[in-house]
Amino acid sequence: MKRLARHRLKSFSDERLIRHALRHWHADAGWRAIQALHLRGSPELLATITAMSASPRARRRAVALAIAGQLMHRLPAKADEHGDPGNRGDHHDPASLTPRYEMHAESATQQLLLRGLADPHPDVVRAAVLGLGHRPHGASVDALLRLASSTDRQMRWQVAVALGSYEEPEAIAGLIRLSADSSDDVRDWATFGLGSLRDDDSPEIRAALRRNLDDPDLDVRGEALVGLARRREDGLVERLIARLTPDCHVYELDAAEALADPRLVGPLRALADARTSGAADPYWRERLQDALDACVPFTGT
Repeated sequence: MKRLARHRLKSFSDERLIRHALRHWHADAGWRAIQALHLRGSPELLATITAMSASPRARRRAVALAIAGQLMHRLPAKADEHGDPGNRGDHHDPASLTPRYEMHAESATQQLLLRGLADPHPDVVRAAVLGLGHRPHGASVDALLRLASSTDRQMRWQVAVALGSYEEPEAIAGLIRLSADSSDDVRDWATFGLGSLRDDDSPEIRAALRRNLDDPDLDVRGEALVGLARRREDGLVERLIARLTPDCHVYELDAAEALADPRLVGPLRALADARTSGAADPYWRERLQDALDACVPFTGT
């Protein structure tokens, strides 16, 4: 039934999808309507959400910004050497059948989102923060950092997600602060943003990642481990070996691949022997093999 419901949304007009999103704003059905609108970027839809963003009703403003934050438009199909559109049926290349999209009205939607950061209603602000994570704008950093201190856990989480897309030094400082948040989810995303979404390296970043190596939350620990491995932290190989147990997670395997240290070959091979194909999921075994391939010394033969 869910597949049928999602398919039916494709036949809805923009106006009907917006009504559906407004009616089901705090439910999955509303978000599915918004996702459908994300792929319908056009001057007409932009004009509609721009007008909605100035509505006296908070829900209309929030839905408008939720659409604006990921608004895309479909690119025309490429023509092949014979002049036929590639999307008409190159059966030898499935990728040619996949629609291609690009960001629609980036500057205009960024301005809508920036104004939304000052909205008096938290739903509208959260929608603006979410959108600015997808289409970052440097002018939003100060407001995002203020929201990082919100008492609303969901708001802090969305700020942590958004800041991962920003290169400004102030954004890094905000992520470091959020990596020590009281919420597991906020710490998880902030640690991921520091450790894996960026290549910046500094004593402050490393100190935050080292602190979270012993976090009570498994995902936070894992993200800290991967982040330090990507920065080739001294002494991390020995610590990782202790974590390469038969019940380890993909985090440990990703860290091993990032370190690419021959000392990890033995423990990784032991894992391959300890876990049978039926005991480990295929993705875990794929990541184990990638880690082994990275750690085995190159012989040149």
